Amino acid sequence: MGGELNPEAVYSMGVAERMTGLTARQLRYWEQHGLVTPSRSKGRHRLYTEADLLRLKEIKRLVGEGLNMEQVKAHLARRRAQPTPAGPKERFVERIPTHPSGPGRSLYTGANRAEVQRLIDRKTPS
Repeated sequence: MGGELNPEAVYSMGVAERMTGLTARQLRYWEQHGLVTPSRSKGRHRLYTEADLLRLKEIKRLVGEGLNMEQVKAHLARRRAQPTPAGPKERFVERIPTHPSGPGRSLYTGANRAEVQRLIDRKTPS
């Protein structure tokens, strides 16, 4: 990623500073130590992705907990080695119940609709 323009890299250093609460000096320091590798624009400006920002926030949290640079690197390496669980979208999709008559059909029976209407009518001022 470093050195080449990544189409996902859209955040400048100034924006990354504001979004993470870090200083430009911290961002450069962590880059020098290999904790994050932002892409570069044609003008050599650092450009960060959403993943970079999340990583920076995690590093900030770890440093805040008292980990030194080597411990942070070890922690990040362990995380990288672990298989990633399904993202929130995939977990959400797995939990959606399906209607026996197939997709595109309402999950709510007529009885449920009547109950919802009754509750709405009860809440409506007369």
